[in-house]
Amino acid sequence: MQIGDSNSAGTTIPDTTGYNDGVATDSLNINSGSQVKLTEETAALYANTITVTNGGELNLGLGQTDTHKLVLSDGGVLNVGSREYVLNSDMGNARYVTNDVNATGYDHGVVAINSDGHLAVNGDVSGNYNVRIDNATGKGSIADYKDKEVIRVYDNNADTHATFTAGNKADLGAYTYEAQQRGDTVVLNQRELTDAANMALSIPSANANIWHMEQDTLERRQTQTRDSVGDAGGAWVSYFGGHVNADGGAVNYDQDINGVMIGVDKVIDGNYANWLIGMSAGFAKGDVSDHSGSVDQDSQSARIYSSAKFDNNIFLDSSLSYAHYSNDLDADMSNGDHTSGSTSNDGWGFGLKLGYDIALDTQGKLSPYASVSGLFMDSDSYRTSNGMAVNDQSYDSMRYEAGINADYRFDYANEQSLTPYFNLAYVYDDAGSNHGKINGDKIDNGQGGSAVRVGAGGQFNFTKNFSTYAGYSYLGGSDVDQPWALNAGVKYSW
Repeated sequence: MQIGDSNSAGTTIPDTTGYNDGVATDSLNINSGSQVKLTEETAALYANTITVTNGGELNLGLGQTDTHKLVLSDGGVLNVGSREYVLNSDMGNARYVTNDVNATGYDHGVVAINSDGHLAVNGDVSGNYNVRIDNATGKGSIADYKDKEVIRVYDNNADTHATFTAGNKADLGAYTYEAQQRGDTVVLNQRELTDAANMALSIPSANANIWHMEQDTLERRQTQTRDSVGDAGGAWVSYFGGHVNADGGAVNYDQDINGVMIGVDKVIDGNYANWLIGMSAGFAKGDVSDHSGSVDQDSQSARIYSSAKFDNNIFLDSSLSYAHYSNDLDADMSNGDHTSGSTSNDGWGFGLKLGYDIALDTQGKLSPYASVSGLFMDSDSYRTSNGMAVNDQSYDSMRYEAGINADYRFDYANEQSLTPYFNLAYVYDDAGSNHGKINGDKIDNGQGGSAVRVGAGGQFNFTKNFSTYAGYSYLGGSDVDQPWALNAGVKYSW
């Protein structure tokens, strides 16, 4: 019996063909993309030899196949699906000359199976086989999939040998898996995170990246007040943005950030210090991506801040903040399906910076400093559309920094001035110890470590009351690499 070019894909042998509830033939050839599928439990296929070639497919469905020899050649497929099936037959390729995929005459068959299926072959098994895992899901823990056996060969013939290789990677739970041969068995070998899991685990650190960029923008405003002669406080607005490359080992992503901060403040004279007291609000959007995964971020934050400049040239900056983050996740799956999810959470933070101004002359100074800032985000709990359960993702980021600022003011006519600055610092973030849970399994999602910060920029005062400023910084060396970050704005002094 030949099923070939004249048969459309999806050719079916049901239990109503009149062949004693099945089909019986000496040999059956399925080729050229045709498919034979046993759709009913009572369907049966009896043949001394079954040959599946050129992309043809024998889909076991719900029925039974009885043969002495199964030949899978030139990409012919045996589709097991989710069944636990025992094939009492020899299995081989039409021509078995080499295991080298690049060699002339290489032949192979395909075994398609779902993660909950199993194929046992009792017979002489030889040839090359790609094992394709067809299903994909966000459900299931690591224990459900890792090293799970999907194929076992019972072959007592020492002269036959079969090679099973991975035909694809399948999204199963939080990780991708592929088939791996281990002796006479084929198991699911765990690989990297799925795109959906990677995006879900990236959300906390990506939120922290926005917060730290806002914190840097606020610290620049606090520094500018000390750098500006006669600055009594005022109203200001600043754009901030940048790009982040995150590589924490398990979790990897790229992130683009754009936002704006607005604030008002006032300088108050004290007995031993001048105090800047103010408040600000921040609004930011982030775009996180890696492979097919993406996250759209929205952030709103509020801060109160102060900066004290003491008579002995010591300064102390401080701030307290609240932030709210909303995130929408999207990713493709290995079987072509799409998954999505949404989550939101809140964070509280602080910043402290202590330094000393060393006057070079009346125009310039060096300012060594040390600072610590921290963000503490509450946990989230949600489920994506493919069934992946995400929870316990509270996230803490404590950042320690030691560095030096250098600036010099050039005065011009009509109360105009230009103050360029340069910044060099060592930064350490302890966020690397964070983790989240997916389907009950704890997975590291922290992005921390040591880095060097280099920055430069300047402020131009058009009048005594109106000025503009801009700055650039680079942060590199830790899990979070920030190739560039910009802030630019205007301020009006009272």
